[in-house]
Amino acid sequence: MKKPVEERLLWKEAVPGAAAGMVNGLFGGGGGLLMVPLLRHLTGIELHKAHATTIVTTACLSAISLAVYLFHGAVDWELALPLALGGIAGSAAGALWLNKIPTEVLRKGFALFLIVSAGRIYVR
Repeated sequence: MKKPVEERLLWKEAVPGAAAGMVNGLFGGGGGLLMVPLLRHLTGIELHKAHATTIVTTACLSAISLAVYLFHGAVDWELALPLALGGIAGSAAGALWLNKIPTEVLRKGFALFLIVSAGRIYVR
């Protein structure tokens, strides 16, 4: 059973949110890559729930980042719209698969994704 909000240490939830928001705003995404391990470490939430909870949070972060980017005229709509359509399909597929993937496979797959992503960034 969850503790009432006033009994919980809200910084354990606020710190991953703030870190993910900063990464999302700076790099145009990727806050979830940071948030999942932070949630696991700071709150002990189960891995599948950490991924799903992160999706809700990053949707909000992305909406705020988008508003700022729109204000500065930084969106290429010809490119963004087809990407968004493909992203909708990919997001639905990923969300449906999440609960079908064993925790150990999800953990290792996520770690591999982080390593490959970091390697590609480093090499460039």
